[in-house]
Amino acid sequence: MPREARKRLENIGALLVVGSGKGGVGKSTVSVNLAVALAKQGASVGLLDGDAYGPSIPLMLGVRKRSESKGWSAALPLADLKTQQRKIQPLTRYGVKIISVGFFIGEEQAVAPMPDALGLLMRQLLFSVDWGELDYLVIDLPPGTSEPQDTFCRELVVDGAVLVTTPQDIARIDTAKALAMFQRAHVPVLGVVHNMGSVLCPHCGELFEAFPRSTEQRNALDSVPVLGDIPLDPGVVSMSDQGYQVVVSMPESAAACVFSEMAQKVTQRLAEEREGEA
Repeated sequence: MPREARKRLENIGALLVVGSGKGGVGKSTVSVNLAVALAKQGASVGLLDGDAYGPSIPLMLGVRKRSESKGWSAALPLADLKTQQRKIQPLTRYGVKIISVGFFIGEEQAVAPMPDALGLLMRQLLFSVDWGELDYLVIDLPPGTSEPQDTFCRELVVDGAVLVTTPQDIARIDTAKALAMFQRAHVPVLGVVHNMGSVLCPHCGELFEAFPRSTEQRNALDSVPVLGDIPLDPGVVSMSDQGYQVVVSMPESAAACVFSEMAQKVTQRLAEEREGEA
């Protein structure tokens, strides 16, 4: 579908997606901290956990209980989403409105929609939420380049995409595939985040490389602006598992500073893209 024929979400200033061609690169960590950093900078922000197979946002934001929101039953089967007459009320954490499939199922319960139904499921969830007025809605996409990415990019006006990768070849090659997917869909790619390239030693405080650097001389990602290089801090990982995000709990840490700068760069790049379209 041509970009001009796609639907723009009502009362949403900008729809942002965070993706990668590969799992395990810290995409959800980037999504959560980007959303919280934007909120700390005064924006009204929503966050949709787009991974129905492995929703991790509830754990990372400390809102793991099932939703008892107005007009919504915690025990309601996902297949009955379309029968709801009233909007789902999102939960809020750190000033960010949040929704996830993980709010409606047991923590260890598996959700296994057919691949061709996954896009429909996530689209229905997106439109069933009472987001109110938002400056930004961030969608944390699952790994890969199929669904629900295809549905979102084909049907909605996505204002910008943020790519997440680690430094080694296997991650960069897969992330380049995600880049190609967004480019084909005419979704502006705002930049790439290099995650876990270095590890902060908890004993001496020095940084050392976590992965071997890419041996490729050229990669499509080289043409994409870098939004930040985020070090892996064991303390940050531990706090995240407890629902505390670094931009709030450790605002002076190296990782928090990178996330805050990343949020500013995303805002700036989004403004530049809009100026170019004007």
